[in-house]
Amino acid sequence: MSLGMARAGILTVFFFCAFFSPLTHSYPLNNNNTTIEDDNLWRPVTAFNTPPSAQQVITSHKNGTETSSLLGKSGAVVTKVALNSPATGDWYVLPQANFIDVGLAFWQTEQGDIVKLADFSQTHVNQQAILMHGQAFKLPFFEPSKGYLWIYLEAKHYPTPVDLTILDEGAFLHHQFYINSISLIAISVMLTLAILALVMFLNVKQKVALFCAGYVGLHGFGWAFASGAVNAVYASPTFNKHYLGMYLFAFAVSCAGAFTYYLFNFYKEKTNKLTRALKYFSITAFVCGVCSLLMPFYVVFYTAHFLAAIWVTLSLTTGFAMLSLNDFRAKYFLFGNVLYSLSLVVYVAFHFNLINATSAEIFVLIALAIDCVCILLSLSEWLKLKHQAFNTLLYESRFDPLTQVGNRLLLDDELVKLAHSAYIIVFIDCDGIKKINDGLGHAKGDAFLINAAKLMTHHLAQDGTVFRTGGDEFIWLCKVKNKSHLPQLKTTLTQKLKALHNTIQRQWPQSGISYGIASSDECQNHTECLTLADQRMYNLKSAHKLKVC
Repeated sequence: MSLGMARAGILTVFFFCAFFSPLTHSYPLNNNNTTIEDDNLWRPVTAFNTPPSAQQVITSHKNGTETSSLLGKSGAVVTKVALNSPATGDWYVLPQANFIDVGLAFWQTEQGDIVKLADFSQTHVNQQAILMHGQAFKLPFFEPSKGYLWIYLEAKHYPTPVDLTILDEGAFLHHQFYINSISLIAISVMLTLAILALVMFLNVKQKVALFCAGYVGLHGFGWAFASGAVNAVYASPTFNKHYLGMYLFAFAVSCAGAFTYYLFNFYKEKTNKLTRALKYFSITAFVCGVCSLLMPFYVVFYTAHFLAAIWVTLSLTTGFAMLSLNDFRAKYFLFGNVLYSLSLVVYVAFHFNLINATSAEIFVLIALAIDCVCILLSLSEWLKLKHQAFNTLLYESRFDPLTQVGNRLLLDDELVKLAHSAYIIVFIDCDGIKKINDGLGHAKGDAFLINAAKLMTHHLAQDGTVFRTGGDEFIWLCKVKNKSHLPQLKTTLTQKLKALHNTIQRQWPQSGISYGIASSDECQNHTECLTLADQRMYNLKSAHKLKVC
């Protein structure tokens, strides 16, 4: 054997040993859960214009240098992990990265053969395994073996350290079911509540309902994008929709601030500090959302976290402030926002590597879904108050505050409905009210009117409705189903009016009533009927005066 051939053989053995020597320190896959921490695990490399081949990945790894952690970094990275599977079976690898523009995995056997395991890019149409808030790919072993797992990643931002978790098939399916089911339920709850709030807005046309729909709906859509739920339905090969969650967050908290502003009627208190804080926060968040369309993603990411920190402080301050004023809407608002704020604190701390939280996104989603339910309850309480205020205003505008019978406006509403109906109108004037006011005082005069209205309501009973249309004037409106009943009703009303006159005179000797009756069969419309009843009332009043004289 020549010296050159000997040297070549020695170099080949040396290269082979150097290449595979790390396998003696490989990770054994004998547990259902293996975690490889992001501690000098990844090597930043130059990104490729097209998805790289296995050889390109290996070459770039040789030329790269390990970085302590991917937290806060961006770009392309490669890792090589030595694995040892003592048995056959399927394993699933979970790179702990929220955003992956390009994700490729290769397996290199002990013999040096390389196969492509998966393209788990978030823009890839056909995924091996759908896992919300992350990616996963299958690592099958058809026989006990050792080798290298090569992984290539590209992302605009790595918000957390990118650990690798390797689960056996049973553990992965359990984890997948837990993550995906909770995520889909929470997102479905948010979107359903947003639709309900939108329906409320279409019915009541109140800004608070519109901003509630924006608050809940944008959070729901944001998490649908960020979790990968939208990608599971439709993945675009040219655009990673996972990023949209962060872009929508600024608009979501802008709506949250505006909703709170209108929920507690801060728009009526222009000088209140909370009023100004909520107003300016909503405007600022909206502007940030618009500007984020032109920003690098990492700026959008940290802007969203900054807005989240402000909203936590502002929402809790508002909730406690309104609860101290015994505003019962605040109990729902505060409970929901305490949960959501705690989850956001955990989420932000997780992204800044201040805590090691498992499934931080699930914690946020559960808390947010509960918060959205509480927000809808707050909105329902607001609408209930508005409905009560409207009913009170309507009652006050249609009923006489002294006698509690209908006023002229309510009478006009009823008269409009009389077209093609048979009816009788009775015009009543209380006699002697001036004598009562002058002799006994206006308090007694008011007491007389209250008593007269009660007696009228009692005597008329089910035959009609009493209205007070002036100081001492009352009108009875009596409807009948058939025109043929008018004569009998007119006789009945005449008897009741005489009995009412006698009752009032027994209680108030200086008083009584004068009245006029007119029916629809005597007139063309209710205006003529009112006029005729008024004339007959004055005729009777004149007769009473002559009798007194």
